Amino acid sequence: MKLILASLLLASTSIVSASAADFSVVSKVDAVTVFPQGADVTRVADVDVPPGEHRILLSDLPGSIDPRSLRVEGAGQGTLEISSVDTRVIYVAAADQDARRKVLEKEIAALIDERTGLDQKISDANHQRTFLLGLADKQLVPQTSTETIKGIDVTQLTGLLDLVGTRLGGLAKVMQDAQLRQRDIDEKVVELQNAIVVLAPAQGSKVEAAINVVAAGAMKGSLRVSYRLQEAGWAPYYDARLVTPEAGGVAKLDIVRRAEVTQSSSEMWDNVELTLSTTRPVGETAAPELAEEELYAQNEADKRARLSMTKRKQESATPAPEADAMIAETMNDTETGFVAAEPAPAKPVMQSQATLQLAGFQANYVIGGRVSIDNSGTAKKVRISSAAQDATLEAVAVPRLDGNAYLTAAFKLAGDGPMLPGTVNLYRDAVYVGQGQVPLLNSGEEAKLGFGVDDQIKVERKEVKKSTGEEGLLTSSSVEERAWDITVKNLHSFAMNVRVVDRMPFTANTQVEVSVLPGMTAPTEDNVKKQRGVKAWVLAVEPGAEAVVKTGYRISWPEGMDVGMVE
Repeated sequence: MKLILASLLLASTSIVSASAADFSVVSKVDAVTVFPQGADVTRVADVDVPPGEHRILLSDLPGSIDPRSLRVEGAGQGTLEISSVDTRVIYVAAADQDARRKVLEKEIAALIDERTGLDQKISDANHQRTFLLGLADKQLVPQTSTETIKGIDVTQLTGLLDLVGTRLGGLAKVMQDAQLRQRDIDEKVVELQNAIVVLAPAQGSKVEAAINVVAAGAMKGSLRVSYRLQEAGWAPYYDARLVTPEAGGVAKLDIVRRAEVTQSSSEMWDNVELTLSTTRPVGETAAPELAEEELYAQNEADKRARLSMTKRKQESATPAPEADAMIAETMNDTETGFVAAEPAPAKPVMQSQATLQLAGFQANYVIGGRVSIDNSGTAKKVRISSAAQDATLEAVAVPRLDGNAYLTAAFKLAGDGPMLPGTVNLYRDAVYVGQGQVPLLNSGEEAKLGFGVDDQIKVERKEVKKSTGEEGLLTSSSVEERAWDITVKNLHSFAMNVRVVDRMPFTANTQVEVSVLPGMTAPTEDNVKKQRGVKAWVLAVEPGAEAVVKTGYRISWPEGMDVGMVE
């Protein structure tokens, strides 16, 4: 019969009457759901209570839990009704912690001494075994060249073999028992060391939960106690491996999702079921309120300061091509290693992946098997999933700022579940090229990743015209004309789309006129990313071929007016 739960939560500092029987039980962390910030922890405790009213006491809950998040459920043989759940905070004295730590340290020292003694016991048994084999050898084999072969009858041989076999068997048993005991000692030492970690000075308190129950008859089963704590979280990171195509092929992009899980609570998560959730319970739950905005006059000095600050920010955000190349070269060196030839191809190591559970607006990744995460803040790295998809390659060049072309791969996110923002390690044809960032992406959403400088695309920007003068009959105007040729050459063995980005000045002043010079190449896109004057040309360049983008402008303004130029 299932356990009847009349009440899941009643938090109070009061304690029921002393006439109720108390049963202290020990619980164990069984399952954990970790959010980007915070975690839901579920403990399991076995219970065995007689008929009547009782209190089931759990005294091993962390002091940092939210008591209002405490929930109790369970199942078993018999009928049990939960009437209320009381919680109270118990402060642990430092002296008590020190005394407990000393006891644990003494136990560890005693076990280490015992293990050392077992090492000596194994060594002695090995010496006896060697001596016994040598003694038997002397009875059968001449020890010098002058010694005659010894004769031995069947009865003597049988007795010798029985003696040697019995003694060798006994020594083998001694060695085996000692090695088994050493293994038990190693496991026990690890448990005691973990117990010492739990007794860290930061654990100044713990929570005791008193579960008030009424049993109609003898009941034996288990309780599941869950609660929420904040000293845990997980962060995503990714591997993106791009395989560029041969002539006429399609590029492939394999994205591996991984996660780093940490927790620094006062409890150990040992051999637990781990689930990673994309829900963010500590974030805002409602849209913010928008305040009113009033316009005010701004003097010219404020405007100039604001424009200067914007320009400095843009310059600082511009990547240095030499530094990028040096970093990429350094990373390539660290990734390159000598691979020895093998007689047969080795089979790849299989990697477990998480099971995806979609629930409404969230995705839960259930990690395969059970894992252990200590409370020292050490990151546990787990693999979530991997998905391969086709990618569309494009080289992007901004020759006004950088003479290189950068390879980008456009793709549509495959698989179910969102891709949270995080760092992505980028590999191009099995070579590490650097790190990037991915935004929040949903399944089926399109995105782009950059994969470093494409040395097979050559870009040159050359100024072909620069002139200044005046024009007009009745009134004079100042005129400036400038033009550039941007040459793109494709050295790949396959056709490539090359996106060239450049700009021309713009103005909101009606007395200043900006126009495109005749004969210029029409852009594929104007006002790229809603930036006025920024243009893009997408060129389909065949293998070994060149393409030229002609860009230029004409500016005219009244004579005597000062016009600030970009260049």
